[in-house]
Amino acid sequence: MSWISSVAVRKTILASLAAAFLAASAGSAKAEPPLVGDMVKFVPSAGDRTAPDTPFISATGDAIKLDSYRGKTVLLNFWATWCAPCVKELPALDRLNAELGSELGDDRFEVLLVSIDRGGAHVFEPFLEKLGIKSLASAADQKTALLRAFKAPGLPTSFLIAADGTIKGRLVGDAEWDSAAAKDLINYYASE
Repeated sequence: MSWISSVAVRKTILASLAAAFLAASAGSAKAEPPLVGDMVKFVPSAGDRTAPDTPFISATGDAIKLDSYRGKTVLLNFWATWCAPCVKELPALDRLNAELGSELGDDRFEVLLVSIDRGGAHVFEPFLEKLGIKSLASAADQKTALLRAFKAPGLPTSFLIAADGTIKGRLVGDAEWDSAAAKDLINYYASE
């Protein structure tokens, strides 16, 4: 074998090894789920923006911050009793919380409702009970400080927050949150 043909063979072997390596490493990266159905409205965040540290009121009446949810993926949903699209999506959010909470574990995922109703829990708690919402409780943001800190453009708006506290994206408007597409999207970010 001549020197020129042995160089060509080596180049071919190296090119094949490089192609195999690139194919293997591309296959190991987890592909983002397709955004279909209502999830086409989901807009991934650009960069790693941490969720605001603005306090709000828990379902038990205590002041809390989103830091207390670190370690779990949170779907933060801003809503109000007077908002028709908000009310429309509440049953789907309730089912999502029950189903994914069971699958991933309550310590790894939670839907966090935050009502901006001025009357606070006195208004939204009986409303949720009347709707038959069983697996969700709502927190309160009566002065809309948290809503403004998130720069939410309207109601309903949902933010997907990773376990490390970074905002992964938002969806403005109502959605079928208990759909397979929504679960795939949440599972993708919960497994990062």
